[in-house]
Amino acid sequence: MEPTISISIPKDWQYPRFGFGQRTERGAIIGLKYYAKDTFLADEYGAGWRYILLANKHTEDESHRAEDEIRLLTPQELKTQIETQISNHLHQIQSLKQELKAISVRVVTPISTVEAESAVQKCEQSSALHPPLHTLVDAAKFIIKEIAKHPDYLALDYQPDLTIGDAQTALSYLQSELETNQQTDTTSNISVQS
Repeated sequence: MEPTISISIPKDWQYPRFGFGQRTERGAIIGLKYYAKDTFLADEYGAGWRYILLANKHTEDESHRAEDEIRLLTPQELKTQIETQISNHLHQIQSLKQELKAISVRVVTPISTVEAESAVQKCEQSSALHPPLHTLVDAAKFIIKEIAKHPDYLALDYQPDLTIGDAQTALSYLQSELETNQQTDTTSNISVQS
């Protein structure tokens, strides 16, 4: 279960215009600082919110920007950026699938050719109608994680009986069960061959 975080801002501070995780033209917002009036930092850099931005998640180079220096991506820019990320991930998935196909695993089973062809056809028909369950579980876990960190979700005062964390836990249990069944199937196939 994910903890619910409540942040209270002192009454004499202005409320921040931007939130954690929002994408800007200089990167994603990963942190906020407030320089209160009549302090050294406010005198030196200006009073108000400063945002910590991470342009690339594969580096530790972050930048600090004042609120008036922040520009969120337009919906079209955001859509293009997300579509590019999806395309890159799909390409990576295809590369991994090619690697997986390259692994030659030979299974010798004492069944007839007709039985083998029938089993292959059933498997192909099933996979054409339904994607593998573990793929759907991975996708659901990703979507739930994205919902949990979405600024609109974080802004809600939403406290249901079942939380995002409960959904993530349920999917983890399902994934564990799938892995256990897969290991059991592999073990029984090895036993049959022996």
